[in-house]
Amino acid sequence: MKLDDANPDNLLLIAHRRNLNPRAQPLAFPESNPYAYMNLGSHPDIVERVWVGLNSGLPVDCRAIVYGAPALVHPNAGVVFAMAYGTRYVLRIAEAFLPVALARGCTPEQTWSGGAKTDIGALFGPDWLFGNWIQEESKWLFATYERLENAFCRRA
Repeated sequence: MKLDDANPDNLLLIAHRRNLNPRAQPLAFPESNPYAYMNLGSHPDIVERVWVGLNSGLPVDCRAIVYGAPALVHPNAGVVFAMAYGTRYVLRIAEAFLPVALARGCTPEQTWSGGAKTDIGALFGPDWLFGNWIQEESKWLFATYERLENAFCRRA
């Protein structure tokens, strides 16, 4: 597995994560951190949602740590397509599923308990939404995985 820091799909996300955690490794594996569920800046339930719940619907294990955050990274394309984000998680949604995801309660914006707001679309790109703990998310991520695989195969 690699992290493609030159891929346009990763540019905004990597710049944001690098700014938040400049000393972190760009890419690491869950096994490299025995306390990954507790000390990577996200609630353990969120890490489990990304690494277990969402990863289990994919054809291969995509779990990674990207600049200190639990994530799913396409192993060939090197593109991040899900990430833990504090007490929430975010998903890169294939364009065909964006309207459905929005209708099912996924949103590009999060208002935190202290009143601060995060627009994940502005930070990571327009195909990113905050997840909503719904079953269809696995199907949407599989479609994103397939799109990334097809794009990688065309380039290779």
